Amino acid sequence: RKPTQTPSKMALTYSDAMVPYFGMYALTMCWDPDMFWGPNGLGQLPYFSKELGDSTTAGGFFARMVGLGFMIMFLGKTRFGVSDDAWMKTTVTFHVGSLWWFWKLTTAAGWTPWVWQLQCLINVVFAAWGIQSVGGVDKLLKQD
Repeated sequence: RKPTQTPSKMALTYSDAMVPYFGMYALTMCWDPDMFWGPNGLGQLPYFSKELGDSTTAGGFFARMVGLGFMIMFLGKTRFGVSDDAWMKTTVTFHVGSLWWFWKLTTAAGWTPWVWQLQCLINVVFAAWGIQSVGGVDKLLKQD
């Protein structure tokens, strides 16, 4: 007699994976971008090649605003009732929409090219996963 197999409930979904992804960037960018993502950052992914500074500098201020944007997305999904469908459409839009500017940073002064190349690859993979999870481009663009 063959044992009965039940589907695994441990499979990681795109929707579930994006919660800690955006949550991590929200926390680290709001808290101290230099400490996590600077030239000597704990994350070992130095997105920028020189310190941005605290929230009173232009770079430090805008990095924290990026973190706040990610925090709003994260809270939308975890606390404010954003549906899986809306969450996936939002995150896919980020992954696709940011590619143009991210790619430009692979050759711009003041940035670390290999980190932005890696980020672009991550964005493409996440966008493809998200589009597949939503049910294709047509469903992604459909207003529910």
